Amino acid sequence: MLVALIVNTRLGESEFEVEYDPPHTIEMIKHGIEAAGHNYIFIEADENVIENLKDVKPDLVFNRAEGLRGESRESHIPALLEMLGIPYVGANVLTTAVCLNKAWTKMILAYHGVRTAAFHVCRTVEETESLDFTFPVILKPNEEGSSVGINEDNVVRNRDGLRVKLTAMLESYEQSILIEEFIEGREFSVGILGVPGGTPEVLPILEIDFSGFPPEVMGVYGQRAKTIYEDLDHYVCPAKIPEFLKEEIEQITIDVCRHLEIPDFARIDYRMNDGGKIFFLEINPLPGMDFDLEEKDISFYPYMAMKGGYTYDQLIHRLIESARSRYGIDS
Repeated sequence: MLVALIVNTRLGESEFEVEYDPPHTIEMIKHGIEAAGHNYIFIEADENVIENLKDVKPDLVFNRAEGLRGESRESHIPALLEMLGIPYVGANVLTTAVCLNKAWTKMILAYHGVRTAAFHVCRTVEETESLDFTFPVILKPNEEGSSVGINEDNVVRNRDGLRVKLTAMLESYEQSILIEEFIEGREFSVGILGVPGGTPEVLPILEIDFSGFPPEVMGVYGQRAKTIYEDLDHYVCPAKIPEFLKEEIEQITIDVCRHLEIPDFARIDYRMNDGGKIFFLEINPLPGMDFDLEEKDISFYPYMAMKGGYTYDQLIHRLIESARSRYGIDS
């Protein structure tokens, strides 16, 4: 079977390329595809992608494309693949479009009874004047992933701080800003792995241990924590939690993936307050796949898979098999 890997290659270190896959990750995915017995071809997710797809005619696409621009950029490649009738690993057009929008995702899940922090979405500072907030709140670009635009100073504790930070973010990101009640407490990240013909497997739960971070991080897992202070010692996987809590988080995760139609892989983030209540934060249906020990460039998703007993090659194989099963591809 010919498997095409479609990605946006990370060529620089800008904040807006942080979601793209670096060459090391591309090579690891290539190795996994070939180790699974398939032929491999690389396609860059640029403006030439549709012509390249028509020329190559892959049997399956391993979709890693984050998109070049626009508020629905993660759905561009899935839309092209569906138009061309090419099966692919990963979530569909609607799911990728919705999940990139934090507010839409929260509204859908809240409708289904999944607990999420109270929020508002604003495009102007003036909108906040008529809204009630329970401080502290955290501000996030509404249509970004990988903690883009998020650091400890995004947490504000009064209206004056809210106006200042919101003004700066509206200018920098030119999109709506999610203003969300800040849940102070423990933070967990959970990965799912598709099971051919069955319910997705929940990988070992990871907890971010903020006790090892400098005080200025202030319990916010943003770009500073992810880059400047990145260290595996800050992550506890499997999380040291009682069985009842593990089962609760796993069930919420299965429910989230069912409501959002997540088939093969995703990473979901949660916070637990001092009262033991779990709050959904956000979901990434295109989770990072970096696993470079030398550069300490390690994404949560493959790290959780390793803790679940999978090698990187086995992880890639399972993702391909999950997609093949959904599409009924025999060989």
